[in-house]
Amino acid sequence: MFARTRFSNWASRLTAGIGGIGGRRDLGRQARVIRGLLLAAALILTPVGSVAYADALDDARSSGAVGERFDGYLAIRDPAAPASVRQLVEDVNAKRRKVYSDVSTREGTTLDAVGRIYAREIVKNVPPGTWILREDGQWVRK
Repeated sequence: MFARTRFSNWASRLTAGIGGIGGRRDLGRQARVIRGLLLAAALILTPVGSVAYADALDDARSSGAVGERFDGYLAIRDPAAPASVRQLVEDVNAKRRKVYSDVSTREGTTLDAVGRIYAREIVKNVPPGTWILREDGQWVRK
């Protein structure tokens, strides 16, 4: 609980400096969206209960079998990826979809818009060498 509170405070301080984007009226909504996205990103990227789960995702990314997509989801790059990697991708994508859905409902925006915002944050945080699927269908390495 302490870590979530500390992260939430950090996110509040970060979003407090977002002025001039859409006027004072939109500032509160933008700050709430960003704060929610940052908190949810931390929850998505931090495994709940299992370091092995995070290690498996890191291994799948570093092997090139899995990459991050422009829309905030994982994608299988290697058609010969084992069932365990495919299941991992399905599990992570299901968790991300749930978070994106919750945020989009709460903020009155689309699931796609939320996923794309998350994608930018995820790509910033993945290690160099991770494969990224761009919107034009091209795979590039970070």
